[in-house]
Amino acid sequence: MIRNYLKIAFRNLWKNKTYLFINLIGLSVAFGISTLLLLTAFGLLTFDQFHEENSAVYRVYQKVIEPQGEQYGNNMPLPMRAALKAEYPEVKLAARILTGNAQLLKSDKLINEVIIFTDPEYFQVFGYKLLKGDPNTALKDLSNVVLREDIAKNIFGDQDPMGKTLTINHDNKEQSFLVTGILEKGPENTSIDNEILVRIENVSDYSLNKDRWDNVQHALYLKLDEKTSLAAFENRLKPFTAKYYKGNIEQLKKEGAKPDARGEIISTRIMGLADSHFDTKVGGRGQAINKIYPYTLLIVGIVILLIAAINFINLSIAKSFTRAKEVGMRKALGAFKSQIVGQFWGEAFLICVAAFGTGIVLAYLFIPQYNAIFRTTLSLDMLKTPALVGIIFLCFVLITLIAGGYPAWAVTRFNTVEVLKGKIKVSGSSGGIRNMLIIFQFTMSVLLIACTMIVWTQIKYLRSKPLGFNTTQVYSIPIGHEISGKRLLQHFRTRLANQPRILSMTGSDVNLGRGQDGSFSKSVLSFEQNGKSIKTNMRTADYEYVKTLDLKLIDGRDFSEAFATDTAGASVINETMAKQLGVKNPIGVTLNTEEKHKVIGVVKDFHFESLHREIEAVSFFMNGFPINYIFVKIAPDHVDETIGLLRKTYNEVAPKSEFLGSFLDENTNKQYQKEERISQIFFSAATLAIILSCLGLFAIAIMVISQRTKEIGVRKVLGASVMSIMTLLSFDFLKMVGVAILIASPSAWWLMSQWLSDFAYRTPIQWWVFALTAFIAIAIAFLTVSFQAIRAALTNPTTSLRSE
Repeated sequence: MIRNYLKIAFRNLWKNKTYLFINLIGLSVAFGISTLLLLTAFGLLTFDQFHEENSAVYRVYQKVIEPQGEQYGNNMPLPMRAALKAEYPEVKLAARILTGNAQLLKSDKLINEVIIFTDPEYFQVFGYKLLKGDPNTALKDLSNVVLREDIAKNIFGDQDPMGKTLTINHDNKEQSFLVTGILEKGPENTSIDNEILVRIENVSDYSLNKDRWDNVQHALYLKLDEKTSLAAFENRLKPFTAKYYKGNIEQLKKEGAKPDARGEIISTRIMGLADSHFDTKVGGRGQAINKIYPYTLLIVGIVILLIAAINFINLSIAKSFTRAKEVGMRKALGAFKSQIVGQFWGEAFLICVAAFGTGIVLAYLFIPQYNAIFRTTLSLDMLKTPALVGIIFLCFVLITLIAGGYPAWAVTRFNTVEVLKGKIKVSGSSGGIRNMLIIFQFTMSVLLIACTMIVWTQIKYLRSKPLGFNTTQVYSIPIGHEISGKRLLQHFRTRLANQPRILSMTGSDVNLGRGQDGSFSKSVLSFEQNGKSIKTNMRTADYEYVKTLDLKLIDGRDFSEAFATDTAGASVINETMAKQLGVKNPIGVTLNTEEKHKVIGVVKDFHFESLHREIEAVSFFMNGFPINYIFVKIAPDHVDETIGLLRKTYNEVAPKSEFLGSFLDENTNKQYQKEERISQIFFSAATLAIILSCLGLFAIAIMVISQRTKEIGVRKVLGASVMSIMTLLSFDFLKMVGVAILIASPSAWWLMSQWLSDFAYRTPIQWWVFALTAFIAIAIAFLTVSFQAIRAALTNPTTSLRSE
């Protein structure tokens, strides 16, 4: 029996190659795309979850209630680790993490790597395994270094790195370390970097800040006793905060800060390791991601699968016309409904199996291109995860049951007498289900089109919004660790002083945007000024900083070589910082910082961070952190020659280092790569959804128009024009598309409003987005239906009016 079913199924599928080809291609592409989206979402949702005993690992953060609102900080002071371990026995282990840049010498060439300053308990906290070495003693001494296996391979090749000496340049100093451990390479979906690990005591300013509670610079992770709950431990931290932040709390009270619901002005809190990646308040906008992003990917993948399944259902029902007599004959000869269902569902099952296999192959073949376009690191090795395999198998079973089961059940309901005549009357309920399926398809398509447009307008806004500084003519050059920033800047000034295309240059400790070195840092300085608590971003700036970046100086002056005191006792601030000081004329005001800086200039507010964040206070000092970047303002002509000159000048002094220069507009655009990925995914999904929806609409048009053949013939005999018949046949379908637009538009508005809330600066959602989306959907649907409608309208009426 089964053999007979299979034989008939293969014959029917082979006989109807076009039907087979359309269904196979549609489902295969849907399965392939959905697999890639599922892998992407799974990688994001399992971020930082591979660590052993992950549920007991927490990140420490603080919530501060200031008069102007809530503030969150995830960097902690150096002495907090020891204090927590001493005062709370439930803290089993603790590790501080400070990320920096380093250079390693390999074959007379310096290579850039990430260096992690941490504590010996790092391996026990996160559950990392050492391939070589003892995790309990690998970082016992300050001169020890642990390398990740791929870094060790890159530096030492096939040699055993254990016990070998490695010279590392970091914090503008050269230091030798002994390799005492090789760390396994973990997955990509983790925020815990581990390329090179050394003790945190090796940080250049550690001795100055090891006992200071007002200097925050590193992340702190705790491993608690498994019986300890998060809420209970946070409640026990109240006296800890009151003890070590007493002065800060009293100062905030004087300024009018009110305690929160827990009765605290400053509260020390913890969050699960995996949760920190999705908390945009604590993790930082532009660094942490909103959890709606991976869930959106999941929803898009499911929608594409459902649209393909609906398309399959519609095509299957449309195809059943040509098999009407077969169904009628089977029923007349005594076939049970279950046998007919089994035959039709079996054919659908064969198509689904073939499509699923083809989809997995397509996903495998296109993973490199997908990773390149969407900047992901997917691999089909992720399919080895039992939970993921179960999800994919469940989706396959559901789609097979839905796509194959409903058409099989529908054909058994055909009237035997009617189908023996080769005709089918679709019941009112079937027509209703069909219409709902079409509405669902186009609702999802319209939703995706609208979301794509809104994301695109936001990205366009982010790229076009004036940032308050020159992005197109300023070239940013990371200095590296081979030479000090001061020395390299001086060399540039000496060598390029007479070059007419070099307009000005300066130096800073922090880049604007994200350059080719990918680094990002933020330093916040807090101090009291006339009884007020002042918080400002702290940045280093050299001479001509204002001039080079084309900042607007609204009062005072820039740093100048004509004033010797500028190098140690001067500061240039922005408008927001000036408002914090609360004086009419801030020029000449001495900031109550450790080294007493006098304000010499005020610049107009500019976006020194991404547009995810509102402009904050910033103060520039010449004696702050070391210079890590050179900014060069160049003339707009002969740009390539000028960059070649900068590269040559750099290589003269730092021949072992890689030249990683880039324009500031490139750097600022890189801050929005996540948004660009969302836009690309939405656009791809919307295109695919529209194609699949139109394919289904085309199938339904064939079915419906074939049922109205005699009606069309009568209308033509009575004088109806081709245009009037086409309009009549298209109107019912366009009504369904209109309903889909009415459902999708408010949904898209709400979803995108939630997404846009992550931006401090955002474009409003314009009405024309929905108008254009509606026009596109209606135009595509009309073109799809009108093709079949015109064909029916042009048919000879004598053919349509033949007797039954």
